[in-house]
Amino acid sequence: MGTSLEISDDVLWGKLVKSWATGNNYIAPTRPAPPIPRTRDELLAQAAEIGLTITFPDGMVGLEIIQYSGETAVIKLPPKSMIEETEALLRGADALYPMPQFYEDFFAAPLPAMDEARRLELHAARIGDYSVRNCG
Repeated sequence: MGTSLEISDDVLWGKLVKSWATGNNYIAPTRPAPPIPRTRDELLAQAAEIGLTITFPDGMVGLEIIQYSGETAVIKLPPKSMIEETEALLRGADALYPMPQFYEDFFAAPLPAMDEARRLELHAARIGDYSVRNCG
């Protein structure tokens, strides 16, 4: 375990999430969609079945999957401790912003070097985006 949720394949993970949300199987289109897991063990079993590895951070023992209406504004707040831990990692001259690898893979460019203030601004922007964005 570590300090952040780790998913071995972002595209495969996205297809699994889309399968739960729509009821259409984006991984194996000729098969029924997997059911929405209600426990960590169910999630890990589904992930293993499709060759996906999920590693939970130390102390993260629960699982909650919610699906809401398109007519409802949902604002997701991250845990205070996660914000503070990431801010601590972003401070210092040699710190790097922890962007998921798929951004570089899809855009074929590394994240540019930034000073501490800019890294913290990017962090704030990503949290703000995360808190209100629906999928799309």
